[in-house]
Amino acid sequence: MQDYHIYTHYIEKQNVSQTSPKYEKQESNTKAAENLQKEKSGKLNIGTARKAAAVGLAVVSKINSYVGEYTENTVQASRRKTALAYAAFGLGATANPMLAVVGATIYTADKMINYSIKVNKENLSADFARQLSGGVVRTRG
Repeated sequence: MQDYHIYTHYIEKQNVSQTSPKYEKQESNTKAAENLQKEKSGKLNIGTARKAAAVGLAVVSKINSYVGEYTENTVQASRRKTALAYAAFGLGATANPMLAVVGATIYTADKMINYSIKVNKENLSADFARQLSGGVVRTRG
């Protein structure tokens, strides 16, 4: 019978725990590690730009509410608030365009419904005031 000798080259690190600085962790080539490296890098990526724009919109919205309360010009503050909402939907379109379109559609429908309710309430109160004063009463149709 013939003896076979198999030689292997390896270095065994003895008595080195995983928490020791001498312990060398294997680098993984996963996508999560790549994304982590991108976040750690100093480069400006699209996620950081979106976050910065969202924070900017939130700050401008808060300033708008303060200015509207201070000047008591609620009409202009409401218009600016609507413009900021549509700007937020535009920002959201960079991440998920379909969701932004649906959100903008729902927001617009809500504004239209609230406006028609407001107009109907004002018309009802105007009709009631006309009836009390003896003015000409017209039916709406």
